[in-house]
Amino acid sequence: MDVELTAEQRELQRTVRDLAADRATSTQLRTVIDSDAGYDVSLWQLVAAEMGLSAIAVADKFGGAGGSFVDAAVVLEEAGRALLPVPLLATIVAAVAAPDDDELGRAISQGAAATVAVGAPGRFSNVIDGGIAEHVVVAAPDALYVAGRDAVAVTPRPALDPLRRQADVEIDVTRARRIGDAAASARAADVLRVALAVESIGVARWCLAATVEHLKTRVQFGKPIGTFQALQHRAADLAVLLESAAATASYAAWSIADAPDEAVTLAPLALAVCGEASYRIAADTIQLHGGIGFTWEHDAHLYFKRATSTKLLLGDTHLQRRLAADRAGLYVGQ
Repeated sequence: MDVELTAEQRELQRTVRDLAADRATSTQLRTVIDSDAGYDVSLWQLVAAEMGLSAIAVADKFGGAGGSFVDAAVVLEEAGRALLPVPLLATIVAAVAAPDDDELGRAISQGAAATVAVGAPGRFSNVIDGGIAEHVVVAAPDALYVAGRDAVAVTPRPALDPLRRQADVEIDVTRARRIGDAAASARAADVLRVALAVESIGVARWCLAATVEHLKTRVQFGKPIGTFQALQHRAADLAVLLESAAATASYAAWSIADAPDEAVTLAPLALAVCGEASYRIAADTIQLHGGIGFTWEHDAHLYFKRATSTKLLLGDTHLQRRLAADRAGLYVGQ
């Protein structure tokens, strides 16, 4: 695999970063938090219908960009870095999980929001953007389905992350399209795991950058606190942790695109590694900012809530590591 971004991917990265700088400022994020919609409706129109970012991995024959999951990962990391307040991750995951579904692909290419529900048949808990999605890819244990809004009953539920709302979703599979078997369903869940891992890297990058900037500018005892060796060592440890996790995320994204056999083990491992790294870096960001890091006025708590929510969404770190070990034939149960 080639870990270097292509020129086109770097341009894509810059495009999303510039968009976020313009449309996902701290003030704008807080406006979304207080809104009834729970996401930026006009920004979603721009991201999905006009820029086509949500359809980046949709086949061109369905009106999408025809990119790979590696291309999508570039978008997801930058969106995570900005906590972009739109249902982008859920929609991209749905498109990648059901790549051959004509109706879903065309709907996403035209700006529709979608999501993936993972769990037991019938009722699914903690579905991200479940209240927004017009289409739901259903990863049930026995098969993969796609359900339209008419086959779905949604109950919003409180969520730790105010910029990513969740819902309990009841799905009538008799009114849904069966598009794959149990293996396709398992892959859909793995796509979600890797997408969350990649996004976690973006969250961690913002946290580390904010921390380093604070260490450079906060003065104590007449010196920037970044000159204190103990704090330098903590920041260096976080940088090493981030880059190690980023390498794992990149490899996992490549496996989704080009090495499905490896993705089976890499997906839960990536979520474990990247979710834990993001959580630790976000937590240390709050500590290293001192008192201001604990306040509502600072955005660090928003990133900490995203990192915490992601870490728990599909099961904690121990569960993901156990799943990876089991799939690799390394786990011996009691």
